[in-house]
Amino acid sequence: MGIGRRQFLQLSSLALAHVVVDPCQAVVTNENLYLNRQLGILFNKPNDWGFIKVKDFKNLQNKQILGNGFEEIKDEVYDELGEPILIITKYFEDKPQYKNTFSPTITLHITPEEEFEEFDNFEEVMKMSAYGTSMILKDFEIHRRYEPYKISGCKIYEYDSTYTFEHTDLEKPTRVELKVLKTEHNGFYYDFNLHQSQEQNQTAIKEFNDFKNSIKLI
Repeated sequence: MGIGRRQFLQLSSLALAHVVVDPCQAVVTNENLYLNRQLGILFNKPNDWGFIKVKDFKNLQNKQILGNGFEEIKDEVYDELGEPILIITKYFEDKPQYKNTFSPTITLHITPEEEFEEFDNFEEVMKMSAYGTSMILKDFEIHRRYEPYKISGCKIYEYDSTYTFEHTDLEKPTRVELKVLKTEHNGFYYDFNLHQSQEQNQTAIKEFNDFKNSIKLI
Protein backbone atom coordinates (compact mmCIF):
# COMPACT_ATOMS: atom_id res chain seq x y z
CA MET A 1 0.00 0.00 0.00
CA GLY A 2 1.43 3.35 -0.98
CA ILE A 3 1.49 6.11 1.59
CA GLY A 4 2.53 9.75 1.50
CA ARG A 5 5.66 11.18 3.04
CA ARG A 6 3.76 12.75 5.94
CA GLN A 7 2.15 9.46 6.92
CA PHE A 8 5.43 7.62 6.54
CA LEU A 9 7.07 9.95 9.04
CA GLN A 10 4.12 9.70 11.44
CA LEU A 11 4.14 5.92 11.24
CA SER A 12 7.77 5.74 12.26
CA SER A 13 6.62 6.94 15.71
CA LEU A 14 10.15 8.06 16.47
CA ALA A 15 10.62 8.70 20.17
CA LEU A 16 14.17 9.89 20.67
CA ALA A 17 16.26 9.35 23.75
CA HIS A 18 18.61 11.97 25.12
CA VAL A 19 21.69 12.41 27.25
CA VAL A 20 21.61 15.21 29.84
CA VAL A 21 18.89 17.70 30.79
CA ASP A 22 18.87 20.94 32.75
CA PRO A 23 17.19 20.22 36.13
CA CYS A 24 14.98 23.29 35.64
CA GLN A 25 13.27 21.36 32.85
CA ALA A 26 12.26 18.47 35.08
CA VAL A 27 8.63 18.13 36.11
CA VAL A 28 7.44 15.69 38.77
CA THR A 29 3.70 15.12 39.09
CA ASN A 30 2.51 13.68 42.41
CA GLU A 31 5.91 12.13 43.02
CA ASN A 32 5.97 8.91 40.94
CA LEU A 33 2.33 8.88 39.85
CA TYR A 34 1.22 10.06 36.40
CA LEU A 35 -2.48 10.32 35.67
CA ASN A 36 -4.03 11.74 32.52
CA ARG A 37 -7.82 11.45 32.57
CA GLN A 38 -8.25 12.97 29.12
CA LEU A 39 -6.01 10.35 27.52
CA GLY A 40 -7.14 7.60 29.88
CA ILE A 41 -3.79 6.49 31.26
CA LEU A 42 -2.20 6.00 34.67
CA PHE A 43 1.24 4.66 35.61
CA ASN A 44 4.13 5.02 38.06
CA LYS A 45 7.44 6.37 36.81
CA PRO A 46 10.65 4.74 38.06
CA ASN A 47 11.76 6.02 41.44
CA ASP A 48 14.17 9.00 41.27
CA TRP A 49 13.62 9.46 37.52
CA GLY A 50 12.29 12.79 36.27
CA PHE A 51 9.63 14.09 33.89
CA ILE A 52 10.87 16.41 31.16
CA LYS A 53 8.80 19.30 29.82
CA VAL A 54 7.69 18.41 26.31
CA LYS A 55 8.22 21.99 25.13
CA ASP A 56 11.94 21.65 25.98
CA PHE A 57 12.30 18.30 24.21
CA LYS A 58 12.92 19.84 20.77
CA ASN A 59 16.32 21.15 21.85
CA LEU A 60 17.30 17.64 22.91
CA GLN A 61 15.99 16.08 19.68
CA ASN A 62 18.05 18.40 17.54
CA LYS A 63 21.24 16.99 19.02
CA GLN A 64 20.49 13.45 17.87
CA ILE A 65 21.88 12.44 14.48
CA LEU A 66 19.40 10.57 12.28
CA GLY A 67 20.21 7.90 9.70
CA ASN A 68 19.60 7.20 6.01
CA GLY A 69 19.58 10.83 4.88
CA PHE A 70 16.92 11.98 7.33
CA GLU A 71 19.44 14.17 9.13
CA GLU A 72 19.20 16.53 6.15
CA ILE A 73 15.45 16.99 6.66
CA LYS A 74 15.43 16.71 10.45
CA ASP A 75 13.10 19.67 10.99
CA GLU A 76 10.53 18.16 8.65
CA VAL A 77 10.79 14.79 10.37
CA TYR A 78 10.15 16.30 13.79
CA ASP A 79 7.32 18.50 12.53
CA GLU A 80 5.47 15.51 11.11
CA LEU A 81 6.16 13.21 14.04
CA GLY A 82 4.86 15.74 16.53
CA GLU A 83 5.90 16.03 20.14
CA PRO A 84 5.70 13.10 22.56
CA ILE A 85 3.03 13.24 25.23
CA LEU A 86 5.66 12.68 27.91
CA ILE A 87 9.34 11.97 28.48
CA ILE A 88 10.76 10.31 31.60
CA THR A 89 14.51 9.92 32.05
CA LYS A 90 16.95 8.62 34.65
CA TYR A 91 19.59 11.36 34.55
CA PHE A 92 17.44 14.47 34.42
CA GLU A 93 19.93 16.63 36.31
CA ASP A 94 22.80 18.38 34.55
CA LYS A 95 25.72 17.12 36.60
CA PRO A 96 29.39 16.71 35.53
CA GLN A 97 29.39 12.97 36.28
CA TYR A 98 26.68 12.43 33.66
CA LYS A 99 28.69 13.91 30.81
CA ASN A 100 28.91 11.49 27.85
CA THR A 101 26.42 9.21 29.61
CA PHE A 102 23.39 7.73 27.92
CA SER A 103 20.28 8.17 30.05
CA PRO A 104 17.68 5.35 30.07
CA THR A 105 14.46 6.99 28.89
CA ILE A 106 10.74 6.30 28.46
CA THR A 107 8.65 8.25 25.97
CA LEU A 108 5.02 8.09 24.85
CA HIS A 109 3.56 9.19 21.53
CA ILE A 110 -0.20 9.20 20.89
CA THR A 111 -1.78 9.47 17.43
CA PRO A 112 -5.51 9.67 16.58
CA GLU A 113 -6.68 6.52 14.80
CA GLU A 114 -8.46 8.51 12.09
CA GLU A 115 -5.10 9.64 10.70
CA PHE A 116 -4.63 6.10 9.37
CA GLU A 117 -8.17 5.21 8.31
CA GLU A 118 -7.01 3.73 4.99
CA PHE A 119 -5.21 0.88 6.80
CA ASP A 120 -7.24 -2.29 7.22
CA ASN A 121 -6.19 -3.04 10.81
CA PHE A 122 -3.79 -2.19 13.63
CA GLU A 123 -1.40 -4.99 12.60
CA GLU A 124 -0.92 -3.25 9.26
CA VAL A 125 -0.18 0.03 11.02
CA MET A 126 2.34 -1.81 13.22
CA LYS A 127 4.14 -3.23 10.19
CA MET A 128 4.48 0.15 8.51
CA SER A 129 5.52 1.78 11.79
CA ALA A 130 8.41 -0.64 12.25
CA TYR A 131 9.50 -0.04 8.67
CA GLY A 132 9.44 3.73 9.14
CA THR A 133 11.47 3.47 12.34
CA SER A 134 14.04 1.27 10.59
CA MET A 135 14.53 3.98 7.98
CA ILE A 136 15.13 6.81 10.45
CA LEU A 137 17.09 5.16 13.28
CA LYS A 138 20.59 4.01 12.36
CA ASP A 139 21.14 0.24 12.20
CA PHE A 140 17.63 -0.41 13.53
CA GLU A 141 16.83 -4.12 13.88
CA ILE A 142 13.99 -6.03 15.56
CA HIS A 143 15.22 -9.07 17.50
CA ARG A 144 12.09 -10.39 19.20
CA ARG A 145 8.35 -10.01 18.82
CA TYR A 146 6.16 -11.10 21.73
CA GLU A 147 2.76 -12.71 21.61
CA PRO A 148 0.11 -10.01 22.10
CA TYR A 149 -1.19 -9.68 25.66
CA LYS A 150 -3.65 -7.39 27.40
CA ILE A 151 -3.39 -4.47 29.80
CA SER A 152 -6.72 -3.21 31.14
CA GLY A 153 -8.47 -5.16 28.38
CA CYS A 154 -6.40 -3.54 25.59
CA LYS A 155 -4.28 -5.73 23.34
CA ILE A 156 -0.57 -4.84 23.64
CA TYR A 157 1.96 -5.50 20.89
CA GLU A 158 5.56 -5.60 22.10
CA TYR A 159 8.92 -6.05 20.44
CA ASP A 160 12.62 -5.69 21.32
CA SER A 161 15.00 -3.93 18.97
CA THR A 162 18.40 -2.23 18.80
CA TYR A 163 19.78 0.81 17.01
CA THR A 164 22.89 3.00 16.93
CA PHE A 165 22.47 6.24 18.87
CA GLU A 166 24.55 9.20 17.71
CA HIS A 167 24.34 12.44 19.64
CA THR A 168 26.41 15.61 19.73
CA ASP A 169 26.81 15.27 23.51
CA LEU A 170 28.33 11.78 23.21
CA GLU A 171 31.95 11.17 22.28
CA LYS A 172 31.09 8.16 20.09
CA PRO A 173 28.03 6.28 18.77
CA THR A 174 26.33 4.00 21.30
CA ARG A 175 24.37 0.81 20.79
CA VAL A 176 20.90 1.16 22.32
CA GLU A 177 18.23 -1.40 23.17
CA LEU A 178 14.67 -0.23 22.46
CA LYS A 179 11.56 -1.97 23.77
CA VAL A 180 8.38 -0.83 22.04
CA LEU A 181 4.81 -1.27 23.31
CA LYS A 182 1.88 -0.35 21.05
CA THR A 183 -1.86 -0.46 21.62
CA GLU A 184 -5.22 1.06 20.64
CA HIS A 185 -7.23 2.89 23.30
CA ASN A 186 -9.96 5.53 23.32
CA GLY A 187 -9.61 6.21 19.61
CA PHE A 188 -5.81 6.64 19.74
CA TYR A 189 -2.69 4.63 18.97
CA TYR A 190 -0.39 4.55 22.01
CA ASP A 191 3.32 4.10 21.38
CA PHE A 192 5.59 3.54 24.42
CA ASN A 193 9.35 3.53 23.73
CA LEU A 194 11.79 2.33 26.41
CA HIS A 195 15.48 3.03 25.68
CA GLN A 196 18.55 1.67 27.49
CA SER A 197 22.19 0.95 26.64
CA GLN A 198 24.01 -2.20 27.72
CA GLU A 199 27.13 -0.92 25.95
CA GLN A 200 27.31 1.97 28.42
CA ASN A 201 26.11 -0.20 31.33
CA GLN A 202 23.05 2.03 31.52
CA THR A 203 20.29 -0.55 31.78
CA ALA A 204 16.87 -0.30 33.38
CA ILE A 205 15.38 -3.79 33.12
CA LYS A 206 13.69 -3.73 36.53
CA GLU A 207 12.53 -0.13 36.09
CA PHE A 208 11.01 -0.94 32.70
CA ASN A 209 9.25 -4.04 34.04
CA ASP A 210 7.85 -2.12 37.02
CA PHE A 211 6.73 0.69 34.74
CA LYS A 212 5.02 -1.72 32.36
CA ASN A 213 3.27 -3.52 35.20
CA SER A 214 2.00 -0.22 36.61
CA ILE A 215 0.24 0.90 33.40
CA LYS A 216 -3.54 1.23 33.63
CA LEU A 217 -5.64 2.25 30.61
CA ILE A 218 -8.89 3.82 31.78
